[in-house]
Amino acid sequence: MTVACLALAVAACGGGRLTLSEYASEVESLVADMESRFTSIDADWEAQAPTVEGARDYWDRRLEIREDFLARVGELSPPEEVESQHETALDLFGRITVADEALAARAAIYETLTDHWEWVGTPEGHAAEAVLAEVYSFCRASQEEYDATADREALEDVPWVPPEMQQVVKVAFGCPP
Repeated sequence: MTVACLALAVAACGGGRLTLSEYASEVESLVADMESRFTSIDADWEAQAPTVEGARDYWDRRLEIREDFLARVGELSPPEEVESQHETALDLFGRITVADEALAARAAIYETLTDHWEWVGTPEGHAAEAVLAEVYSFCRASQEEYDATADREALEDVPWVPPEMQQVVKVAFGCPP
């Protein structure tokens, strides 16, 4: 993570855009951090008896993770070739944040809870699942695009091919199937 942050800082100081590799690496790091934080709060939530106060704390923490991720992605300066992908990511992650806010509002009205994930079967839960399916589909499509750059390895040492066309990007977003 330190290397990715340093690369981001150097690019920001230079006023230029991130290279495709730097951008992908930074996004990979942000996704890994977000997923790690979600795993941690989910485990904390499931380790205790479901309570209304526990649900509120869970949702406060979850929304903080969503908002932090969205802000950090929004601060990135993507290379031109992925500007559209970047805008789509901002839109999708904005929409899943809004969907989680609706779920948090639903969880806040419960007077008692008998199940850790009681809100999943609600209209807000179904709406969030639909947006999350779009997020996962976008993740897989993005991973495929970056994986396709492996074909460029044959061009790495060809002097007349522009550097951006030689760039091989190796990232692992950890997209669910």
